[in-house]
Amino acid sequence: QWERLWFLILTSSFFLTLVWFYFWWEVHNDYDEINWFLYNRMGYWSDWSIPILVTTAAGFTYITMLLILALCHIAVGQQMNLHWLHKIGLVTTLITTMVTMSSIAQLWDDEWEMVFISLQATAPFLHIGALAAVTALSWLVAGQFARTEKATSQMLMFTAYLAVVVALYLVPLTISSPCIMEKKALGPKPAILGHRGAPMLAPENTLMSFQKAVEQKLYGVQADVVLSYDGVPFLMHDKTLRRTTNVEEVFPERAYEHSSMFNWTDLEKLNAGEWFLQNDPFWTAGSLSRADYLEAANQSVCKLEDMLEVIKDNTSLILNFQDLPAAHPYYSTYINITLETILASGIRQQAVMWLPDTERQLVRQVAPGFQQTSGLKLDAERLREKGIVKLNLRYTKVTNEDVR
Repeated sequence: QWERLWFLILTSSFFLTLVWFYFWWEVHNDYDEINWFLYNRMGYWSDWSIPILVTTAAGFTYITMLLILALCHIAVGQQMNLHWLHKIGLVTTLITTMVTMSSIAQLWDDEWEMVFISLQATAPFLHIGALAAVTALSWLVAGQFARTEKATSQMLMFTAYLAVVVALYLVPLTISSPCIMEKKALGPKPAILGHRGAPMLAPENTLMSFQKAVEQKLYGVQADVVLSYDGVPFLMHDKTLRRTTNVEEVFPERAYEHSSMFNWTDLEKLNAGEWFLQNDPFWTAGSLSRADYLEAANQSVCKLEDMLEVIKDNTSLILNFQDLPAAHPYYSTYINITLETILASGIRQQAVMWLPDTERQLVRQVAPGFQQTSGLKLDAERLREKGIVKLNLRYTKVTNEDVR
């Protein structure tokens, strides 16, 4: 009975670590989000996805090897006889996985929806793998069936195995995957927007990043605008300059100041590219050509007007803003200055998606062609009342019904 209990724990641990490993493998496109979340909590940047993925893979491999050995014991009619060290390792892995999954469910619950979305692409292949595994286990089940003397146990074993096989053969009826759909049944290819340019090919919010986005023929780009202390609009996502510049080397005593409290002459002295090569946030720095590598290393903080000059001819733009400190000299007029910069660039007004809720009425008067965009999911009637024509939402917040 104890051996059966340990086998049940081992089997449960295998499926749990399998789900956990699949989760971390599939959310690789969002590793930057968990790193960003931990950066805000801990105050320094590190790629936490690598140790988490390596630890998860190691735990899954360990449990898988134990399960294979257990099945080999069962195949020759022996008990599992799990060593006490492996029992400790098994329980430790199980508890660690459960605690980590629970923590992620609380801190990053949106990402679990990504697992279900990913099944649209992976379900057909996972189904084939599951069928192969169950078929391979048939000889093991048959051996156990032959060795079992009680008819009730034989019937229970046969019924359970048959139920699993039937369920697997019925699974394709529930799969809706573009991998196995007729081409004519597929929807239109979605438009792609570059978040802060092309941040996998160049340092985010730099001129090179937006040049790469244009080269990739993206539909549009998103940028974060801040106003310098002397009134120059520039691009920066963080409130401080620590993560994406070398401000701690150039102005160590001002490293924690708000980025808008720097004059443009000071911002020009900062390097905004070396961090990308050192931290390699998307594991892509090693794939850059020699020329791109050197160009990325020499990037500086980018002016809004320089970015607009690059994208104005054939790329749409989503603009977001940082709130300025109350002590900033342009606290009450930064929207006006930004609007003047945009309109002076020559970019088509229809190509600009205005995201901030601040001074929307002023923006409509000065630039009536801007597409008013919201980051809030409201009902259609309220959106129309506010003049909102586009929404900027995380993909997990939008359902198929919303799109229709």
